[in-house]
Amino acid sequence: MAIEYEPTTPALPQPDLLDSATAGPAAIRGSALRTAGYVVGVLLSIVSVPLLFGRLQAVNYGHYVAVIALVTIVQGFTDVGLGQIGVREFATRVGEDRERLMRNLVGVRFVLTSVGVALATAFAAAVGYGHAVVAGTLLAGVGMVLTVVQGTFVIPLVAQLRLGWVTALDLLRQVLSVAGIVILVIAGSRLLAFLAIAIPVAVVVLAATLALVRGSLALRPSFDRAEWSLLLRAVLPFAAAVVIGTLYLRVTVVLTSLLASQKQSGYYALSFTVISVLVAIPALTVGSTLPVLARAARDDRERLGYVLGRLVDVTTIVGVGLGLGLVLGAGFVTHVLTQGKPGSATSVLQIQSLAIVTQFVGSSWQYGLLALHRHRALLLVSTAGLVVSVCVALILVPPLQARGAAIAFASGEVVVAVLSFAALRVARPDIRFSLRVPARVVLAAAVGGAAALIPGLTSLPVSLIGGALFAMVLVVSRAIPPELMHAARNRPKPAAP
Repeated sequence: MAIEYEPTTPALPQPDLLDSATAGPAAIRGSALRTAGYVVGVLLSIVSVPLLFGRLQAVNYGHYVAVIALVTIVQGFTDVGLGQIGVREFATRVGEDRERLMRNLVGVRFVLTSVGVALATAFAAAVGYGHAVVAGTLLAGVGMVLTVVQGTFVIPLVAQLRLGWVTALDLLRQVLSVAGIVILVIAGSRLLAFLAIAIPVAVVVLAATLALVRGSLALRPSFDRAEWSLLLRAVLPFAAAVVIGTLYLRVTVVLTSLLASQKQSGYYALSFTVISVLVAIPALTVGSTLPVLARAARDDRERLGYVLGRLVDVTTIVGVGLGLGLVLGAGFVTHVLTQGKPGSATSVLQIQSLAIVTQFVGSSWQYGLLALHRHRALLLVSTAGLVVSVCVALILVPPLQARGAAIAFASGEVVVAVLSFAALRVARPDIRFSLRVPARVVLAAAVGGAAALIPGLTSLPVSLIGGALFAMVLVVSRAIPPELMHAARNRPKPAAP
């Protein structure tokens, strides 16, 4: 007897996440995860500082910080934005082109960072840091090379919006680093061991990363000089923008140390430390959406405008909320950090709070320019921010001291945000941004700011009341984008087997 078979329909290929309607919610959830992971990492670092300082004491702790700063500078100057470019290009390339990109990106970042570490070690020897510090620079540099390689292999995870894993890897590194410091403190170790801890930590995190991406891309680096030349020439303007951006964020610290008294310089350094932690958040939140922006810029102009519009709404809410909380709570923050002797640090921190708002809002426009390959525009924007910061600092720091430096820093941030918006409008005049949400956020900030008028309250309760009022007005006025609420409530369903 004949057996009849029902015809089967061949399985359709799964659609790319970046082209689907779930890309936006996935990016939102990933941004929240990365921000939470960053905050936890900062708290863990704070816990390890007194242990490290107590073991090394002032002199060796100063050597430790100097080496870490030197190696971090090397990483910043040799990366030159290649990580961000890699995320964008991975999201827009396919097949062999994507594989060639990744292999050469691993190779070029490995070589550039290795050269930078060699130069940093030679510098440490040339300025007479001493044998232990020079050897520690080399060891910490090796750890940095491994970390940069690991960061390159993370690019596919970021581009595919697997941001939970990215956050887990970041936290793994932080937990292992703190655990290593604790173990070395208990063991009574010396400076060199604390600097060398970066190597085993980087090896473990790299192994975990390779386990996640194995099979999805070639792991062997490529040293194709022609490809390297094309890659570096393509990112040269953006690389310059990254370097100048790094300078303009920190130039006021240097100028204040030269033009203000030591006490005023200390007040500004304290405020800048707080601000520098917060201004790193937009790069995580908005940077997590870069794959979606890059794909939309390549394929769908209408979608690009929509995503940028929602980004501006969300960054305005978060930026204004954080800025308001910092203005109202600056007294509490500086009181804790200075052990009850804040001096002028409170007013300095309040002035710099404006930079939190502009950093968040401006980052949306800057990542839009990056997605559109407008590298030269980003270079001009960063240059303008540097020029304004330097000029205002030279004028205002001598008479106003730390407050003048804070005004200079905030002025540079405002200029960067305004010019980023203008450059994006020139690049894509068809993109329109609604004022509906920003107007309601301003109203909410005005209501929240009224908490400062309540008599008899210290800055902490004023900040808490102001934040509650701000959030209440946002909810009542329906300023929170529905996409944000939907992403928070709905987790994606697992794919059917």
